[in-house]
Amino acid sequence: MSGAPRPGDRHLPGEDGLLPAERKVRDSLGHLPLDFRAMWAISNLFRSSAAIRRHMEAHVLAPDRLSWTSFVGLWVLWVWGEMEAREFAAAVGISRPTATGVMGTLESRGYVARRRDPGDGRRVIVELTPAGRRTIEVLFPKFNAEESAVAAHLDASEQDDLAAMLRSLLRAVAPGGDERPVV
Repeated sequence: MSGAPRPGDRHLPGEDGLLPAERKVRDSLGHLPLDFRAMWAISNLFRSSAAIRRHMEAHVLAPDRLSWTSFVGLWVLWVWGEMEAREFAAAVGISRPTATGVMGTLESRGYVARRRDPGDGRRVIVELTPAGRRTIEVLFPKFNAEESAVAAHLDASEQDDLAAMLRSLLRAVAPGGDERPVV
C-alpha cells in the first residue's frame, strides 16, 4: 500500500499532521478495516498522558523525590481530606496492595498518618500530616506552573475545548459519572 488515503475512505486520514509512528501504523495496517481516527485519538491521549507524566516527574517531582503516584496521593488527601484506605486507592487509581506501599512510603517520610477506624478496626484511615500538607502546599503551585507551561502550547479556547472533549470521553467510559476525586 502506498500510504495515501483512498478516495472516499473514512478510516485513513491524509498526511496532514501525522506523526511518523502514525504513518508507520497506517502503512502497515491500512489494508485492515480499522478506525484510524479513533485509534490515533486514543493512542495520542495515552502517549501524551505518559509523556506529560514523565515530564512532570522529571521537572517538578524529582527534587522532592516523589513519584507521580505519591504526588497524586498527597493531592487527593489535600483536596478531599482523610479517607479510608480503599477510597484512597480508588481515588489515586491504583490497586489496594499498591496503595499500601504508597501509603507506607509517604508515612515513612512523615507526609501521611494511618490509623484504625475506631468504629471498625478492620478499616484504615489515611490523612495528611502537617509536613505532608506543607509539602503539597509548596509543591502544587510549582506543579500547576508546569501544567500551565505545557498547556501554553494551546490557546485558551483550545485548552477549554480539550478539557471538554476529555470530559466527554471520561463520561463515555464511566457513564454513571466518575464520582472519585478528579486528578
